[in-house]
Amino acid sequence: MDVEVQKSVKGTYKNTENVVFKTVEPIQMASATYKGSYDQVTEVNEVVANWIRDNGYEFNGSSFCIYHLSPHETQNPEEWVTEVCYPVKPK
Repeated sequence: MDVEVQKSVKGTYKNTENVVFKTVEPIQMASATYKGSYDQVTEVNEVVANWIRDNGYEFNGSSFCIYHLSPHETQNPEEWVTEVCYPVKPK
């Protein structure tokens, strides 16, 4: 399985065996941010996907999530903040 984790950094750094630094071009994206446990992620994905379909856009790449506040920062699932993201383009 190929898993990619992204983090914004300032500065210029050399790649290592386990970390590769790259510049990602800006993309147009449809997203929704929610607070609470990951039990909601399926429903939130459906809402965003329906919005894309209903508003004249189409998918333009793989979806991803941004974990603004995750189990790494707090063990309370009610405090987690997740952004569900889909790259899109107009139809």
